[in-house]
Amino acid sequence: MPHHGFDFEVIVVNNDPDNQILGLDPNQYPYSLKESHEPIPGSYAARNKGIQESEGKILAFTDSDCLPNNDWLAEAFNHFSKEENQCTGILTGPVPLIYKNPNSLSDAEVYEKYTGFTAEAYAIEGHAITANWFSPASVIKEFGGFNDKLKSNGDSELSGRISQKYKIVYSPNLIVHHPARYHTLELVNKYKRLLGGAYTRRFQENHAAFRIHLLKFLWARYRFAFKRLFTLSPKESITILRVCHAINLGSIQEYFNLINGGETKR
Repeated sequence: MPHHGFDFEVIVVNNDPDNQILGLDPNQYPYSLKESHEPIPGSYAARNKGIQESEGKILAFTDSDCLPNNDWLAEAFNHFSKEENQCTGILTGPVPLIYKNPNSLSDAEVYEKYTGFTAEAYAIEGHAITANWFSPASVIKEFGGFNDKLKSNGDSELSGRISQKYKIVYSPNLIVHHPARYHTLELVNKYKRLLGGAYTRRFQENHAAFRIHLLKFLWARYRFAFKRLFTLSPKESITILRVCHAINLGSIQEYFNLINGGETKR
């Protein structure tokens, strides 16, 4: 459907094994909307499904809980329309956080306030996050899409490979808002996924190296919390220490789950 002078389609890929039909009515939306189902668990398998069913020359990725700015697609369209940007492999931008009540943050929100998405620094390192990612379809297909065996780190893995050949461009006007996690358990599960992603990619055949990775991971969280004791208010610094401790306990639990053959966290 025409929008700001260009056509676009929206593909919603349902990856919930317990609710296989979302029941979206395409006629209720002023643009092309398609619902698809991907039985393989994991967001990267779902994204690959969307890639397969897409018809556009430029692919846009975001998460189901994100809120892109109204001009998100237009900003990307303007970028890729310029001749000098034809060598862009990934276009990304800021991912500011949204809080339920900015005047009364939960423990998890306080933690996320100081550890939120650093999309610009990430882009400089040659990476992007799928909450805010545009690529030519030809580039994504050239690299075979996302690794659907991963439950986490799949965006880092693919963007790292793409950056070896194409530019990763950061645009400050390409904005997607992401809700901060409200419950500490959500953060614990996030870091379990990160640990599982690292295990799948690097440590399945080397548990000794994975143990060293875990110890570094645990120390990094505590080091972050201890430094905040000297730079933040007592209330916020103790909150961060409490959250870091919960994350580390969950990570230890996930370590034993993984080395004993358990499934990675979805």
